[in-house]
Amino acid sequence: MKKLLYACLLMAAMLVSTTVAQAQTIANLNFENWAIRNGAEAPANWRNSDDYLLAALQQQGYPGGYVLTGAVTKTTTAHGGTYAANLANQSIALLGGAVFPGVLVLGSKVGPEGIGGVPYTTRPAQMQFYYQFSGAAADSALAIVYVTNTVAGQPNPLGVGLQVLAPTTGSYALASLPIAYTSSAAPDSVRILFISGNSRNRTVGASLKIDDVALVGTALATRADATLQEKLAVAPNPSTDGRFSLSAPDAPALASAALTVLDLTGRVVRQQPALAVPSPTRELDLSSLRAGIYLLRLDSKDGALVRQLTIK
Repeated sequence: MKKLLYACLLMAAMLVSTTVAQAQTIANLNFENWAIRNGAEAPANWRNSDDYLLAALQQQGYPGGYVLTGAVTKTTTAHGGTYAANLANQSIALLGGAVFPGVLVLGSKVGPEGIGGVPYTTRPAQMQFYYQFSGAAADSALAIVYVTNTVAGQPNPLGVGLQVLAPTTGSYALASLPIAYTSSAAPDSVRILFISGNSRNRTVGASLKIDDVALVGTALATRADATLQEKLAVAPNPSTDGRFSLSAPDAPALASAALTVLDLTGRVVRQQPALAVPSPTRELDLSSLRAGIYLLRLDSKDGALVRQLTIK
């Protein structure tokens, strides 16, 4: 059982591994095309919870033949066309009853060899999609898009858009995720990730339906959020010890805003509420985290600000 739980943890580290498609053409963003994979229907050009869990189990030496999560299924309750994808939290007996989320990652390959993506060489201004999310009031899902280029053989995030999705009521809702760019460099790929259970205490059966995903608009060569970006300084970045200082002398409410830190799989690794008394400076201690790239999101009254943090 320990090996199985370890395999589950490995799955999270593998979520961001995808492969390529033809440049500027991203297939099946409307979830109309499905095929049998791992003994069940799965959306073409997307990898799901079963793909990653199976890969993690096989990496630990377990043969196939398991009944996996069934956390991503085809539904005819669609926004447009015939089908949509339904991501649902499931209790998995194989993992000791752990509640496993539905996961969709754009691309067609599973593997630990790095963060891939589908080729995409323009700078979209935002990602839009339609969704329904049902679950307990405390449940939340996550949508995230990364625009990257390749530096020294490794993906380098240039822009990110993310949104925590609360339960909805009624029909499909439109979500628009502005992509905040931290560089004017030309991208070469894009990655998209959806997770039905982003909270620490996932509810079995919480369901996230996704349909009609689109990358729209063209971001300016300079950051669209430049005014907000320039109010905040983060130093040192990269950090050798995981400690960062946030400074916003002209906007204390920004440095003092509620913050969330995510890793590149979209997993929340740190959350802090807004400071009771606004301060122009703030210390952020991520020394307990491993080296890598993280995303800092500050939710201020002036808007949300996303910055890339690097721990060496």
